[in-house]
Amino acid sequence: MAMELPFDLVEEILSWVPSKSLERFRCTCKQWETLISEPRFINKHLSNMRGREEQFTVFNDVTLVSHFTDSSTVSCVCVGIDFDDLNEPRLNMHDFEPLLSSSLLVKNMYHCDGLLLYVMRTHLLVLNPLLKQGRWIKCGKADHSLDAYGLGYISSNQPSCGNDYKMVRFRCGRSKDSSIKVYVYELKSDYWKVFDNIFDGFLEWPESNVCLRGTPYWIGYVKGRTCKTIESFDFSKERFETLFLPPSAIGSSRLDNSLSLGVFRGDKLSILHESRVTGKIQLWVMKKHWSKLMTISTPESSMFPRYSSYFIEKNGKLVLSIRGINYIKVYIAGKDDECQNVENLCMDHLTSGSGCYYIPSLVPVPGFDDEAKRRSGFVLKKEIYDNGLGFKAQELS
Repeated sequence: MAMELPFDLVEEILSWVPSKSLERFRCTCKQWETLISEPRFINKHLSNMRGREEQFTVFNDVTLVSHFTDSSTVSCVCVGIDFDDLNEPRLNMHDFEPLLSSSLLVKNMYHCDGLLLYVMRTHLLVLNPLLKQGRWIKCGKADHSLDAYGLGYISSNQPSCGNDYKMVRFRCGRSKDSSIKVYVYELKSDYWKVFDNIFDGFLEWPESNVCLRGTPYWIGYVKGRTCKTIESFDFSKERFETLFLPPSAIGSSRLDNSLSLGVFRGDKLSILHESRVTGKIQLWVMKKHWSKLMTISTPESSMFPRYSSYFIEKNGKLVLSIRGINYIKVYIAGKDDECQNVENLCMDHLTSGSGCYYIPSLVPVPGFDDEAKRRSGFVLKKEIYDNGLGFKAQELS
């Protein structure tokens, strides 16, 4: 006769199971479904799985011609690496179509804890592709696609409550207006806050963005400074903070260098510095100070300053995705100074925005309910695809 495990032990085991598998387990029994939906369990699962979940780079509005996809046309594609065979790693690709309306062009994407923020000209969409949840956010009739954004949260002091997810927005570029307005949106309360004179602003579009433990980070030129810096926004203190670059990147020319932010093993900030002068790529990780993790030779034709993204796989391999005018190249690199080109993905046309680091999670979209959808003036309808991911956005009359 089989022995039934204590439920607290079942909970502990489930808290170490990848998000994709847990989402399938919801239909196993009502007790599991209730557990997997609890904010306390979701926070525990996020903590346990930092650096252990499968990682992807998401590219938007891409038409791919590749034998890895069932369909030749997808709106978004998640590019990961399967290391089951260490001698022959291969692409692990998943596509999903959150937007099927041709009138809604995604300008850029941002990520935090499995939530993706899609920026369009006059609309914003927060989406969890794994849970098939999405929510529209109104941001006025003006074109906000030139603004920089960041997703993050304030950690809850009560285990039974989920994190308080927020979004920050500010205008980039040279402006005659000396006052840069910073907007903070609280997803749970559906409330915008406006701040004046707390940030000098970026002179141009930030080169890279990433969220680490609820804090968004950007790289760019800030007014009044001669070299690039890393800027972060603390949602609890509602202020920006500056972090200086690694030694190799300080004072370097913008034309000779490419910089990209990332997350190392779930809990450390990292930066990829690619130098046209030295022909080398250096990966730096922030511990108590910047520490150089590896140096590799620059892959052929890889200098695309704003169109590269990367992540570190569980086995320590660097997965570098470089987007050119009509292609994406995916490389795998290790400490042996070798860069292996895994696959070239061809595209029909140039797409906007760079790749976005993405990890699936069980975090629900705050405010995802019928009332929130009516307030926003949009409704999301689930569509069934072979891959189980997809949404159709339809405007209400």
